[in-house]
Amino acid sequence: MYIKASVKWPSLLAAAVAVQCHVALAEYEELPTLVIEGETMEAGTTTTSIQPGTVGTLDASDLLKRVPGGNVNRNGPLTGIAQYRGLYGDRVAVSVDGMALKNAGPNAMDSRMSAIPSALIQSLKVYRGVTPVSMGLETMGGAVIAKSRQAEFTDSKAWTPQAFATAGWSSVNNGVYGGGLLGIANQNYRFHFEASHEGGDNYRFNNSDNVKYTNYDRQTYQAGLGIRRDGHEFGAGYDHKFTGNTGTPSLPMDIRWIRTDAVNGNYAWQLSDRVKLKTAMFFQDADHEMTNYHLRDAPNDRTRWRRNNTDVVAGGYKAALVWSGIANGELEVGVDGDLATHKAKVTNPNNAAFFVNLYNNVNRNRYGAYAEWRGEPVDRLSLTAGVRYRFTYMDAGKVDGTPAQLMPAARQLRDRFNAADRRQDQHDVDVALDLNFRLNDSLDLALGLARKTHAPTYQQRYTWLPLESTGGLADGRVYVGDIGLDSEKSYEVVAGFDLHLDRIGFLEGLYFEPRAFYRYVNDYIQGQPETDPTVLMVARMTIPNGCPNNPSGNTDNCVLRWTNIDAQLYGVDMQGGFAVGEHWRVDGLMTYTRGEKISGKHDNLYRIAPLNGRVRLTYSLWDFALSGEFVGALRQDKVADYNNELKTSDWSVANVRLQYQPSYKYIQGLKLAVGLDNIFDNRHADHLNGINRVRESKVGLGNRVPNPGRNVYVTLNYTF
Repeated sequence: MYIKASVKWPSLLAAAVAVQCHVALAEYEELPTLVIEGETMEAGTTTTSIQPGTVGTLDASDLLKRVPGGNVNRNGPLTGIAQYRGLYGDRVAVSVDGMALKNAGPNAMDSRMSAIPSALIQSLKVYRGVTPVSMGLETMGGAVIAKSRQAEFTDSKAWTPQAFATAGWSSVNNGVYGGGLLGIANQNYRFHFEASHEGGDNYRFNNSDNVKYTNYDRQTYQAGLGIRRDGHEFGAGYDHKFTGNTGTPSLPMDIRWIRTDAVNGNYAWQLSDRVKLKTAMFFQDADHEMTNYHLRDAPNDRTRWRRNNTDVVAGGYKAALVWSGIANGELEVGVDGDLATHKAKVTNPNNAAFFVNLYNNVNRNRYGAYAEWRGEPVDRLSLTAGVRYRFTYMDAGKVDGTPAQLMPAARQLRDRFNAADRRQDQHDVDVALDLNFRLNDSLDLALGLARKTHAPTYQQRYTWLPLESTGGLADGRVYVGDIGLDSEKSYEVVAGFDLHLDRIGFLEGLYFEPRAFYRYVNDYIQGQPETDPTVLMVARMTIPNGCPNNPSGNTDNCVLRWTNIDAQLYGVDMQGGFAVGEHWRVDGLMTYTRGEKISGKHDNLYRIAPLNGRVRLTYSLWDFALSGEFVGALRQDKVADYNNELKTSDWSVANVRLQYQPSYKYIQGLKLAVGLDNIFDNRHADHLNGINRVRESKVGLGNRVPNPGRNVYVTLNYTF
């Protein structure tokens, strides 16, 4: 993939570090964003290169590990949950082709960051400062904007064919992928079709030992069109995705299938030289089946076989007017919203009478209005300021289940839930202010201030039985919801600077971009030990052997209730690099985040990565680029006591990659690369990997799932 950034050139070079790709100069833009577009770029006459080995998973969430402050909670090969500066899950707004897609499963097996295979991604944008309120209904944890490849308008009336093809193989799991795009366009019309397939076996982590179950299978098909004439522009797209047998070793079940269909449309009208109307909409229908028996070994007790069928129907809209020339800037005023209905029913294939309505017609609808101004109020000062109001409506239907009929305690929980006022309304206000002051040609100062909010998820409100339905938390605990939870309220400050020098001594193109942040979160939602004797009684029957990482074996210690607490997160992330002569380049990034519970008994927040980073050395000559990379993380011993989170040791790996991009006239669009990841086959585990739930695995039950071992991979791209 080539990288393209809409930032100052040092940010662009840093973005290249973030995705380990080629780098190039780009136009200056005020917002400090990282943009990934493809695989290669050139900086003047100097070309640097590297693309991370994908170990065959092709999960787009892995790209976030190359962004300062970004990371991934990994629960399976296609189940990577976005994390940014310690916040993760639904707190991070993820937009895919303008759609705020929903997870079909209550444990985020079809995570939003995996909605586009990385082979078909055109761009991925992450805001390093305060996220503008225009970027989403809820952006407390930042925003990730992903866009898939499509045919592009040209500057001519003549029809021009457009095509892209990609393929790859990785040894660590015998993984293969292939994909491509066919399109045709001119200055007024564009049409395209694209498809991809990914498949792989369980990956190896220790010579011949495999991590069960990390096999995967997925197909994606997309089509789109666009029309642009006389100040009007219209676009529409269709996406179909099918995921077959795919493992999620950190969750209690594996994916049998996921079917997702989504359509989106957008329309823009240039009303005058200064006023533009922008609109967008989407619709999604997804269903999902998971089991605890079709991939992993089934429970010996056939009464504990489980099949969970889930469904989500969702849609959304956005309409905004943009006025330019307002106080040396532009003003955007808009309304947006989305609606989602979730269902989930648990059954047993050996007992047709058994069922549990886990979620029944659960609604989570959001409606928003915002105003945002962007511009340069005074010389050298760039400013983005916005305010947003959001109304969140949530409700749920009555529930039932066979256990509620057979177990008096479960029946009591059912009746208590059904008798409760399940409708909840939340009124929240977000405010964001982002400033960038250009001190001189080499130094910019950055400051961001924000108040952001996030309403509870449907799992946090409406999980009426103690179950592992947590949006992918994957801590081995069971949770119950609290209908009366309050919205989270975050107060955030981000400060830093961008230093960029053309030359200092023998160093060229030097850049250094650190950011420090502090976030206080009032009413942060996390699990706290449950004391309700009825809930504990049900848990003793549903998980009689306790949870996998609980050494005491006491079931009561495995039961948590979603609760509002106070928390703080703070840290620093940075990126930097320089060139030496025409052929050598050094780039690197580092991220540190600390999360603490500060109300009641002091504790650490769950699933926070330790200090981690990467450094890359690249040598480029003619059409070749050779890169060596060092990636590592320190020990994480600041873990959450409330769920017995495992500590992790420090680790490091070395990678190498050789890429060839010919400059010959007829094959300039070709990119061929071969790489070797984890050269010394170090056994290691990222702290954000989930714990193993598979009993028959070489990985101990309750131990953290290790990262892949030594991996040889080959990638091939061609753009026409």
